Amino acid sequence: YNIKIEVARGIPPVTGEDGTNEFLVKKDLEYKPEINEDGIIDFKSLEYFQMAKKNQPLCYITKEKPGTPGTNVFGGEVPAKPGKSPLYPVGDNTFLDEDDTVLKAACDGVVHYVRDVISVRDLLQINGNVDQHTGNVQFPGDVSVSGDVYSGYSLRSGGSVTIRGVIEDTLVEVAGDLTVSKGINGTLKNEILVHGDLKCSYIENAIVVVNGSIYADYIIDSKVLCQGNIELRGSREMILGGDVKARGDITAKDLGSDKERPTRLEILGEKIMNQSLIDKLTSERDHYNQRVLDLSEKIPVLQDAMNRGVNTDQVMEQLMLAKRQLVKLREGLTYIGRQLEEAESKWHMEYAGSVYCKRKLWQGVSIYFGDHRFRFNLDNLEHCRIYFDEGDI
Repeated sequence: YNIKIEVARGIPPVTGEDGTNEFLVKKDLEYKPEINEDGIIDFKSLEYFQMAKKNQPLCYITKEKPGTPGTNVFGGEVPAKPGKSPLYPVGDNTFLDEDDTVLKAACDGVVHYVRDVISVRDLLQINGNVDQHTGNVQFPGDVSVSGDVYSGYSLRSGGSVTIRGVIEDTLVEVAGDLTVSKGINGTLKNEILVHGDLKCSYIENAIVVVNGSIYADYIIDSKVLCQGNIELRGSREMILGGDVKARGDITAKDLGSDKERPTRLEILGEKIMNQSLIDKLTSERDHYNQRVLDLSEKIPVLQDAMNRGVNTDQVMEQLMLAKRQLVKLREGLTYIGRQLEEAESKWHMEYAGSVYCKRKLWQGVSIYFGDHRFRFNLDNLEHCRIYFDEGDI
């Protein structure tokens, strides 16, 4: 009696391993600039935004594993619980690979990791200024800034940019259009480069290069190079001081002022020549040069064979033929060179743009079409259009 005898034994089930996540990005609240070895943060260059390229992994996912079943005392199976499922933090512009084990970015953009969801935005929204809090901004897509772009901090965008405030003296490069709600205040040190159109309230003391057109109210004391039209529209519509160049039309109410402030305007021209003939002659010249090079390499080989007595008559014939061809080719090159020089010398300038003054053009304003300068003797001209036609202004 009172002796314990094992008559049956069960095996407890083993719960499976939980799934795991290896996040390759940080949560928005955790993302901070790196500190270098000297314990210093370069706030101008800090990577304030987490950037991702298309198809870049954002999170590795290890799936949960099934548990190991147990047995009860009667030999029956006891089901096991699987491990807990990992997070699948799929957000906007992200996707899982075929095995659902890697989360990737669906486009280039800014990473946002909030509440266990990772998203990639192709629009960079800066709710504030571009300053020490953001550092220099470089983004492959569109950028929207609700504040200003401060001096000393650069902004580069692979798309279009909208700025609700002003641009101070800073480097800005935009692949698309640039819209500035207020205006541009520079110190003639840094360049603003826009590959599309520029729309702003004003440009003052700034260096601006625009491959499209410019739409503004006024331009003061600035260096402007515009490949399209410059159209001033608003309450002032004037250009005062500085150096403004455009390939298209320059349209304003007032050019200069009654103080005769020096203001330079230039309409850029296009060199017109017979480009198709020049391309044809250049191609022929390159072909002749290649044949001259080939023969120049062949002749010494034939000469060496002659010296060694190899098949003398045949080699002699080939050598004489090669030398005659070389002379003809060089004569042809000389002729083509003269034709090419003559074709390149025959050109003229065309100026498609003009200067429209809706109200007054004051003395002190210099208007150029290339090397040709427009001159007038009155104190001012009113309601005029200045253009280039048949070699004269």
